[in-house]
Amino acid sequence: MKELLELEKQFQRAKYLTFTVVAGCLTIALAAVVLSLNYAHNFSKRIFILNRGVALEAFSGNVMDNRAAEAKHHVARFHELFFTVSPDPTSIETNVKKAFFLCDESAKKLYDNLREQRFYDQIITSNITQRVNIDSVSIDLRYYPYPVVAYLKLVQERATARSTRTLITQVEMVDVNRSDANPNGFLMRNFRVYSTSQPIEENIVR
Repeated sequence: MKELLELEKQFQRAKYLTFTVVAGCLTIALAAVVLSLNYAHNFSKRIFILNRGVALEAFSGNVMDNRAAEAKHHVARFHELFFTVSPDPTSIETNVKKAFFLCDESAKKLYDNLREQRFYDQIITSNITQRVNIDSVSIDLRYYPYPVVAYLKLVQERATARSTRTLITQVEMVDVNRSDANPNGFLMRNFRVYSTSQPIEENIVR
């Protein structure tokens, strides 16, 4: 009888030991899975730049932190290319072609309308230069396509006079693949001039 009781105790010890070992293995396996998922999530946020065949990590934090800045640069660059005009047909055509890579056909329609109104002919024949000053660009990345509003000033100068007017433009932006012609990876859609102020005229004293 005593031997049976001893065997029962040994069996209970073995059972508890087996349970402890199995529980420990499951805990280790679960911890490994959690750590692996956490590492994979953090790794997906890292950016690598290929420099002469060598992958270098760019410590930029979350990629979305930079998208707003890239979007504003994209919008500003388009406006600079489209609205900066000199009395040189070749320069006008070169800038406009670069702008078309950043926007859909809505930019081409506005360009064609300006040509029909002989806007560029007047710039050339009157020897006028036009430049754009970007006051601000507002973008909301919470919505897609991203809504954008840009506030800018157009300044036209001739030899003896300067004309300044304020423009507000609206556009939607979508993500596209990056390229040499479109390094920020955005495409503007449905571009339009929302409002234009009356010009402020002033004489230039030289």
